[in-house]
Amino acid sequence: MGRTVATMTQVVDQEAANFSQFRRALRKEDQEILDRLFAAARHHAAPAAYQSHASPFETILLAMLLELGKAVVGLQRRLAELEPSSDVGALTEPPPARTLPAASGKP
Repeated sequence: MGRTVATMTQVVDQEAANFSQFRRALRKEDQEILDRLFAAARHHAAPAAYQSHASPFETILLAMLLELGKAVVGLQRRLAELEPSSDVGALTEPPPARTLPAASGKP
């Protein structure tokens, strides 16, 4: 029997294809950034597959934001090394000790 459900990588690729006209309208440097964002989403395809969601694009956006957040934290840490007295922001501080509520199983 064949696969009936698309893999998350296929979903990300399809969403990227849906934005092809938008991408073509962007400047070259913006096209490269958009490509990197979709690559970031592909990088998180395995964990995203666990999130069965009616709108997979929300999961794709979250994966993109995750990579952007990691980049910001890296830059903030580097800035803190170069300028120890600077206030680099809240992303470099440890998160509060709490967890997300469990899914209720309802949409």
